[in-house]
Amino acid sequence: MRDSHGIQNPHKKHTRFQARFLFVIATILIVFSSLVAIIIYRHEMDTLEANAYEKTDLVMKAIEANRDYVQEILRPTMYKELPNHKFILEAMSSSYISRMVMERFNQKAQGFIYRRVAVNARNPDYEANPLETQMIARFRSNPALEGWQGIIELESKKYYMRFQPVTFKSSCLNCHGDPNDAPQEVVALYGRSNGFFHKINEPAGVISVGVPIGLSLGKINSFTLALLAGVLPSILIMYLIISTFFNRFITGNLRNILSFFRTTITDDKGKSIFDSSEKIDEIEALTSTAKAIAEHLHSNQHQLEKYAAEVKGSKDLLQSVFDGISDPVILIDSESRMKMVNAAFLKRYQLTMEQVLDQKPAELLSAACCPLAACSDLFGALPDHPVSREVLVASGEIFLIYFYPIQTQSGATESMVCYVKDITEQKKLEIKIQQTEKIASIGQMAAGIAHEINNPLGVILCHIDLIKGESNLTPEAQSDLDIIEKHVGTCRTIISDLLKFAHQHASTKEPVSLNTLIDEVVAMVSSQCKKQRITLEKHLAPDLPLVTVDADKIKQVLLNMLINSAQAMVEDGTVSIASRFDTARQSVQIVLEDTGPGIAPGIVDKIFDPFFTTKPPGKGTGLGLSVSYGIIREHDGDITVESLPGQLTRFVIGLPAAGEAP
Repeated sequence: MRDSHGIQNPHKKHTRFQARFLFVIATILIVFSSLVAIIIYRHEMDTLEANAYEKTDLVMKAIEANRDYVQEILRPTMYKELPNHKFILEAMSSSYISRMVMERFNQKAQGFIYRRVAVNARNPDYEANPLETQMIARFRSNPALEGWQGIIELESKKYYMRFQPVTFKSSCLNCHGDPNDAPQEVVALYGRSNGFFHKINEPAGVISVGVPIGLSLGKINSFTLALLAGVLPSILIMYLIISTFFNRFITGNLRNILSFFRTTITDDKGKSIFDSSEKIDEIEALTSTAKAIAEHLHSNQHQLEKYAAEVKGSKDLLQSVFDGISDPVILIDSESRMKMVNAAFLKRYQLTMEQVLDQKPAELLSAACCPLAACSDLFGALPDHPVSREVLVASGEIFLIYFYPIQTQSGATESMVCYVKDITEQKKLEIKIQQTEKIASIGQMAAGIAHEINNPLGVILCHIDLIKGESNLTPEAQSDLDIIEKHVGTCRTIISDLLKFAHQHASTKEPVSLNTLIDEVVAMVSSQCKKQRITLEKHLAPDLPLVTVDADKIKQVLLNMLINSAQAMVEDGTVSIASRFDTARQSVQIVLEDTGPGIAPGIVDKIFDPFFTTKPPGKGTGLGLSVSYGIIREHDGDITVESLPGQLTRFVIGLPAAGEAP
């Protein structure tokens, strides 16, 4: 029935709607009552488990204290008092004593369960059952797990059980490690197979403590059922009250809402819904109306999802382009936060995309490893034109970074693409090329100078011989001539070194063992090192592949470098020479290290330059390392130096292997 305003009569009954509502209310009340009963039941169970936990915890702590006393006090004392490291099982085995104590405890307090078992146990009576084996496996797979507790049914009885892993301390390995080290009494009693070969902190067994809770569970169940039965009358009264108020207040308001929708929803579908509302209840009419609104919202949502998919596709395409670049590439916004990085960046710094996004480079990575962190000045105010910068990080790597600003139509920089290229190897190659060219040019100059000086020195020596042949020379004149001849000889030695440096003789290369060459050179200098109280150490890798070299020239290099190291220390030091095989580069390497004063950082790059020396005047020509460098480069090898002033100097020589290592 409708009034003159088109509003449905509030007193009209809709039996289907009322029946549904009352059914739902009844269901809710029953579920609520059940939920209250479950909460009370859960509370009682938690209280029961907490009490059981305290009991088991007390037992476990008592056993643990007993075991610690045996391991830390009783056993060491018995070892001191007993002859010949004798072992008494009943007084020195923590496992045996714990079990005996718990057997007597069970006699006093019936119903408790205590077991200390292991897989492959020494005593078959204490071999782990399937449940205990499962617990041992769980502790082994998760070393951080300190225990497990819960309610378990054993032989038709309910128990609250706790399990803790058994791990071995170092003192336990006297009886559970190598059987050859175990006390003879233990080996004679249990044999040499079971209970041995354990390691420190290895979960080898499990301790279980159980408390019977069957009686308490029965009381909790009875109490819960009684509570539920007492709540049912209250549910019935509440049901009747809700039903009365619903019919009086809710139904009329629902009809008014439907009238509002009739005046606002005027499409064909809405009219058809309201025309049929006489045959359905108010909730169904509201549901149909909500469906019409939902379809409109769904259409809008579908359009939004389409736009979102297009945006995501563009982002994925851009990410794939980024990932295709082998060098790190980063997109940074105006707040210096990373909005996109490529796979090369994540791989280099062992990061994930979640860790990187919206982070600042200086906050995420230190300047010691990431060159971007050293460019904070550019991130503070984004440049309006492309910029490049070369950065040296603490690890010695050199990076060339290109910064490309992305600007809006107004010309403002809103973000920036950073391209990071590792040019360390390129720089090293440039240095090697410069070094080789320098040595070659100096070598040509040295050859000319040596030839020009050598001839006048020969004339001087000839005239000295003529003058010495005169019979009227005074002793003073004879002494002066000897001094002149000595210094001319020194000059000729220098000229000889210059010629060796300038004109390398053709090498006769053949496959040889680098370890053999090292042994021969070490034998040559060992006596001199002993006189200077210098310790000479060898660490030669076995089964090195052969190298195809001129053996005499390589020995010349090794001899020169060993002598340099010995001279650098004067006396009381250590020189070590080692060999190894670098599988990645297929290179056999010699590492020569001394504990001398080291090389100052400012001159490390100059030590291979001809005529450069740190020795006092008259003690060296500065050609030794230059000649050595030339010999190694002639053999397609490489030589590098590292030095920590005041601590050590290390030379690494690499020569190509003639074949793979055996």
